[in-house]
Amino acid sequence: MPIFDHQGTKLYYQDSDKREDKTRGLSVVFVHGAGSSRRTWHMQTCAFESMHRVITLDLSGHGESDPGPDVTSIEEFAAELAAIIDHLELTDFVIVGHSMGGAVVTAYMLREGFRKPLAITLVDTCPVLDLSKLATGLAIETIETQLYLFRGRKERGKHGPYDIIREEEDTKRKNPRIISRDLAACSKFNASDRVSEIDVPVLVIVGEHDDIVTPTMANQFKDSLPRADIAVVKKTDHVPMLQNPEDFNALLKKFLEWVEDKCK
Repeated sequence: MPIFDHQGTKLYYQDSDKREDKTRGLSVVFVHGAGSSRRTWHMQTCAFESMHRVITLDLSGHGESDPGPDVTSIEEFAAELAAIIDHLELTDFVIVGHSMGGAVVTAYMLREGFRKPLAITLVDTCPVLDLSKLATGLAIETIETQLYLFRGRKERGKHGPYDIIREEEDTKRKNPRIISRDLAACSKFNASDRVSEIDVPVLVIVGEHDDIVTPTMANQFKDSLPRADIAVVKKTDHVPMLQNPEDFNALLKKFLEWVEDKCK
């Protein structure tokens, strides 16, 4: 797996491209959420690597990337994302970000000098991640995740969404400093007064039963963006790309096809 050195910190990423014709299809960069890793996008990598060049990365301190200096802001993660995109010299690309990763993508879009994508997809995220306002939703989602793992334990060992969610929950328990650092960075993030500056097409995706970023919040976010649409993934909470990958992938596929037809 490729390694990229960013200011002395080794960042790991996966670059998957199984297209027969490399001239067709966009590059798609996926950015994970708090305490997570590139593994959260496994179902999307498998679904899209035959149609697109798919890049998933581990932000510093996550997955196999080095911890590096403590990141204290979402903007610092955005700089890591920019470094990977520059390193790969991407041109026609779309960025997809989940939860904290959506904030990273938002911060990336508002930074001058970064290579701009043709479009972005923001999954279960919003422009203000104040934990004092999201704490109740976080607590509910934590309980629901544990119930999901309990009810679905028969799926263990089948290398599907269940195993990925279980592994990520285990990682969070073993590395409380990382999730605490991520949540602290999220708490300081507020781009509500600038999101109207994002001038590329945006697909906002939200889980039907997300208690952290509710569909109402996601719809308000969509309304604040100049060129946005929203899609709700049925029967999912905060991680729709794992809880209902079939519907999630169908929505993303349709959007990518539209972007390639209208924007490339």
